[in-house]
Amino acid sequence: MRIVVLVESLTFGGAERQACVLAGEFKRRGHEVLVATYHQDDFYRPLLEHENVEHRFLGGNGKVSWAANVRRFLRTHGQDVVLAFLPGPSAYAELAGLPRRSWGLVISERSARIRSRAKAKLHTLADYVVVNSHAARVANGQDHPRLRAKLITIYNAVRLHYAQTGASPSTNPSVIRLVVAASVDRNKNTLGLLAAMSIVREQRPTLPVRVDWYGSQGVEPELLPEIRKAVSDRGLDSVFHVYPATERIHDVISQADAVLLPSFHEGLPNAVCEGMMLGKPILMSDVSDARNLVQDGVNGFLFNPQSSESIADAVAKFAGLVFEARVSMGRASRARAEVLFDMDTVAERYLHILEAASAREVIKIEHWPEEVPGTACSWGG
Repeated sequence: MRIVVLVESLTFGGAERQACVLAGEFKRRGHEVLVATYHQDDFYRPLLEHENVEHRFLGGNGKVSWAANVRRFLRTHGQDVVLAFLPGPSAYAELAGLPRRSWGLVISERSARIRSRAKAKLHTLADYVVVNSHAARVANGQDHPRLRAKLITIYNAVRLHYAQTGASPSTNPSVIRLVVAASVDRNKNTLGLLAAMSIVREQRPTLPVRVDWYGSQGVEPELLPEIRKAVSDRGLDSVFHVYPATERIHDVISQADAVLLPSFHEGLPNAVCEGMMLGKPILMSDVSDARNLVQDGVNGFLFNPQSSESIADAVAKFAGLVFEARVSMGRASRARAEVLFDMDTVAERYLHILEAASAREVIKIEHWPEEVPGTACSWGG
């Protein structure tokens, strides 16, 4: 097949990385692959060059010119199928197919929930819409019935530059270090986690545990002063730290004892997937597809994000484990990740859908993974 992978840019981001990784895998399997972008950023260019994948920069200086350039390219390139990531590229590809198209179109929708009716209506123009969690598929199918037959769950493939199994010592071996890699916003439940850490401190004052939160602080900037005040008021200055997002998050996670994520809602969180592949235990909210990722007590602990007591209980349970038990949990995470995020499995599922779209065929959809956790059937768990 002649495949065009369309993404806004090659900037540092989960969707961009997934697009480039899949493009390389398609190329290795003998397909003719081109990655097209229209916004200048070359962070992942070395990845494409390593995989010998062609990159085409379409350019433009705003939405109208970007849409026009994408349309011109897609209507003259002669591809068999387009795989588009993120809202802008998806919309431009969908509009480029009007009034009719001879090529297939698959959208990789990264939103946990499509709230825009206009966006959902545009997605009806695609042949298939891939989401990366069962929760997103169920919620969007309920919200937008016309999309239901097009929606397919395929988890992210995870390929890191290096692999590590088991738990490694944190930077301070005498402290249990939990890392959160998520934007600082109310959905991620920073204040709830702070309340939980206060409970842990009160009930288990000698428990050596700290939380390091790395993430964008620009999503809800008014929240940061609240967090700082709560940290100070609760006397957690030595226990809870917030840092800006870092491109070296894999290094940070590799030196942690576990990955923590207290969100109220989630899709398929990259930090959790990558933490599992790095062999880290996972402490996370029992929402969305969490039960496919974490087997409670085996490779981590699940908790109710609405309850600070539940979060505190999970943190205390983990921090109270001996080192060997934490190592065992990390190995279990890695083993589970190698199945769920296996590149061969994910690439095969994508290619199956791309081939069907290329032939303009309606096929029986097979989701990956097949198991649908109960929490995926109710938004927010």
